Amino acid sequence: MDELFLYESYFIVLFHVPALFLLAFINTLIFIKAKKSALLTNFMLLQGVLVLWMASKLLKTFAPDAPLKFFFVVCQYAGVCFLGAFFVRFAHLFAKVFPPPHKVMTALYACSAVMFLVVVTNPLHHLFYSHFDFLGDSFGPLFYTQQAIQFALLLIGVLLCVKAYFASFGQKFAQAVLFTIAILIPIVANMLYVFRWFKAVFGFSPPFDITPMSASISLALFAFATFKLELFDSLNIALEKALCDVPSGILLTCGGKTAYINRTLKRMLSNGSLCTEDSVLLLEYGVKTGTVRLSFDLNEAQDFTVQNQNGRHIRVLSRPAGKVGAFVRFIDFTEKQAVLVQLKAKNEKLAAVNVQLSHQAETQRRLVVARTRNTMAVEAHDILGHSVMLALSLLEMARLSDEQGREGYIRRAADILKKGLPKLMESSTEKQECSKDIRTLLHDLVGELSGASVVIEVSATEEVSLSPESADVFYKICRESITNALRHGDCKKIDIILKGGQYEARLYVIDDGRGCGKIEKGMGITGMEQRAQALGGSLSCRTLGGQGFCVEAVLPIIK
Repeated sequence: MDELFLYESYFIVLFHVPALFLLAFINTLIFIKAKKSALLTNFMLLQGVLVLWMASKLLKTFAPDAPLKFFFVVCQYAGVCFLGAFFVRFAHLFAKVFPPPHKVMTALYACSAVMFLVVVTNPLHHLFYSHFDFLGDSFGPLFYTQQAIQFALLLIGVLLCVKAYFASFGQKFAQAVLFTIAILIPIVANMLYVFRWFKAVFGFSPPFDITPMSASISLALFAFATFKLELFDSLNIALEKALCDVPSGILLTCGGKTAYINRTLKRMLSNGSLCTEDSVLLLEYGVKTGTVRLSFDLNEAQDFTVQNQNGRHIRVLSRPAGKVGAFVRFIDFTEKQAVLVQLKAKNEKLAAVNVQLSHQAETQRRLVVARTRNTMAVEAHDILGHSVMLALSLLEMARLSDEQGREGYIRRAADILKKGLPKLMESSTEKQECSKDIRTLLHDLVGELSGASVVIEVSATEEVSLSPESADVFYKICRESITNALRHGDCKKIDIILKGGQYEARLYVIDDGRGCGKIEKGMGITGMEQRAQALGGSLSCRTLGGQGFCVEAVLPIIK
């Protein structure tokens, strides 16, 4: 028994002491050189757990009695029980670039703490170690439960690492496979030791549990590979996750070599190169060597556009990054270029349409101005003509009257001219809506002519119902017709007849003057026609049997 103890102790010291020094050296080097991050901190925590495991195992071997030996066993499992939880956190950081959810880690830490309490309280229940003394031990049922949980957590961590490693560094397939196998070493070694399959597989049994040793080797290899690829600087994984599928091609160069190239740029390359439409080499990428050759200067900022051999439009943006590096973007904007061409063509069409619409708007504006001026001129003509002719008629009556009646006619003539001036001013402003009934308007018009040299009679049917617009038009047609009769017809009597039906209304203004052989349309008659036509009606003028004159206006009934 003493020889076996010396044999095991010898090999434990032989392997564990150099391993501890090697781990301390490698981890110190990594900690000094690598960027300080959460991933690096978790990696160091994993290494600390392994150091605690190996150091406790070494001290347990040389413990002088059973209680002290069990104390070092408890220290050893303080690292073993939390190894799986720490490894899951490290693998998640490695794969996802952020830690697992807080609830998940709380549950894993709680499970690890329960397992550790089972080890600490083993003397009370003997379920972890069914037998433990200074000379040896044997495992109980909870030991295998703890091992199963640890295997499951380690397997989850391994799957995360393997998936992320292949996704990030799949172009180096052999290296990815090699270091994936390295991650699996400690799990396989521990399974062979726990289930005592080592001798059946390899023909001999190691003198001690090699799990912490294999885990240390695995993590050292893993750290070496990822450290070489600048994992702890968060370059490859972070960039790969952030830039791998962006629409632009991304190239990072350092010292003439490719520090990073995303998938989009690889898809732009043809046989590892990118050429313009006239076969001028723009970029050449060596997949095996990692070198890159560009036809433009990386030491100066660049911004130019080329068309490649496939007819795609590529915009190149290059910015120097330090003395020997550069950040280059290759933006394929072929679809945008096509859209821009279409937009340009549409803008040109819109510009032509806009010019045409401008001409039409200007023509319309001129027409509106002309119509407005014409309307104002017609209105002024009617108001002025009516007022002057009425005043002249009253003055003629004053000339023929005696001294007493003459003053009244002159005063009325002056009032007519005074009232005509405001109406003339109103004709140049916005049209005022007529609020009076057509009968009232006609009777007011007759009232103005009372005492003049002409007799006016109004006849209107009761069923006539006109809109304010129609009443205003009939009133103005009647006013102009009376003015023309006084001015040209030398009449003595005027009859105003208004008839209404279901669909239209008719106005007749008939005088007993001398009539006319040929009707010549001046501003008065033209103005009356325009007013009637504006409401969808019509106007006609004619001589009655060689004597007298008739103006007929027809307007639709607007309901």
